[in-house]
Amino acid sequence: MTFLYPRLLRHRAKILAAEYKELTPLDLHGRWAITDESAVFVATGGTRVDHDKLRYLRDIIIDLAKESGFPEPPDARQKSSFDLTLAVALHKEMRIAPAEAAAGDVWAFLALLVLPDVAHWRYPKPPGDRVLGSDLTRHVFGRMWWRAHLVHSPSDSDPYSALDVLGEAAFDQIYTRRAALGGSPHLIKSILRVWRRMDLHGLTDRDILRDFLKRLLRLAPFVVFEALDESALDEELVEIAKETVIGILSASGRISVEEAGTRAARAFGE
Repeated sequence: MTFLYPRLLRHRAKILAAEYKELTPLDLHGRWAITDESAVFVATGGTRVDHDKLRYLRDIIIDLAKESGFPEPPDARQKSSFDLTLAVALHKEMRIAPAEAAAGDVWAFLALLVLPDVAHWRYPKPPGDRVLGSDLTRHVFGRMWWRAHLVHSPSDSDPYSALDVLGEAAFDQIYTRRAALGGSPHLIKSILRVWRRMDLHGLTDRDILRDFLKRLLRLAPFVVFEALDESALDEELVEIAKETVIGILSASGRISVEEAGTRAARAFGE
């Protein structure tokens, strides 16, 4: 069973975001709430999340934040650790459908009402998109739920083990192309499996991934990725990854296409 979550109306969300921007996590620690006159449920039917569930969700995330130093400012290691544990907790505990999770107003409700202290601890004086849900690739909570959702493999012993295969910036490259790529967990999981196999020998991951995704986008209109089984899809992506490495290396003019091909094969242990 999935739950419907309240959505914070945009006018109210913008007021709270502006009001809270200069406040500290401790200032906001006593301002959290689970209801608001401007929080509404979408009129589609379904089970509405109750107040006890919202309090429970808050307790879990507060505990995770405390493990990473809350309310003291987190360092880079603590931020990374918190984000990964947050992603798992949100995906496990919220029980929200992807269609509902695509609504920025849901995430605004969590960031500005239920967990404003944690949101402003993770991103002090946050720009609007970190709390409003106007861009889910940047929202303090929404981006992590989607990251967990797209890598989740329920048949694995650790269903979320792929969370740390790509860093946030790299994962955002995939999610921002979600209309063609990022909306397919089957494809995302294959990308991550292929990425795990690669040894880039000092090449810049970000450049390789950007070119790799461009090639996938060009192929997307002609291939139904969801129709391929796991093995076939992985092999298709391996070939695209090799083409990417060859293209980038040979374009530099420092090595020949043949040498680039050898290095691409070596990246996959061939």
